[in-house]
Amino acid sequence: MRKGKAEGVFRECGANAALDLDGSGRAQISCGSGFLDHMLTALARTALLDLTAEAKPGFYKTQALGEAIGLALDGSLGDRSGIRRYGSSSVPMDEALADVALDFSGRPYLVISGEFRGERIGDFEVQLLQPFLDALCTGARLTLHVRFYGENDHHKAESIFKALGFALRQAWAREGTGVPSTKGVI
Repeated sequence: MRKGKAEGVFRECGANAALDLDGSGRAQISCGSGFLDHMLTALARTALLDLTAEAKPGFYKTQALGEAIGLALDGSLGDRSGIRRYGSSSVPMDEALADVALDFSGRPYLVISGEFRGERIGDFEVQLLQPFLDALCTGARLTLHVRFYGENDHHKAESIFKALGFALRQAWAREGTGVPSTKGVI
């Protein structure tokens, strides 16, 4: 059973997340942003991950939510035995394209390259995407590289979340039996 449940706290804000890596793509998200709810639903669907997440109101709820999902993901992987470890995906969405590559390395690190044209996508401040992904990486102990471009900010963001979902599904796929590291530990 590859399931995880966690609470994330960033400054005064809190969030909860529960997930099942062997799910069917169901999502029940309530984070106070319709756009972010939509993005996390897209992530769950492409990852075939069952995800329940809720963020309490507050200025830092996005970071708390990223941390909660990351911690739940880390918990669901255990010692990471038998996983592929690496994943990558490119997702086009009309004129936009996102490339995502990741490694469940045990070393949290985020590299993101691309720009948004506006300050908001619906009710979501685009400057919060990087802190969300950074908190996710820290909680999941995940190295993540994201490159994106395009004209439409909504398309760019959605292609990022969908590519992340596909890459995650590759990386946590069962492959082998031991910990996928020459050191024997991640």
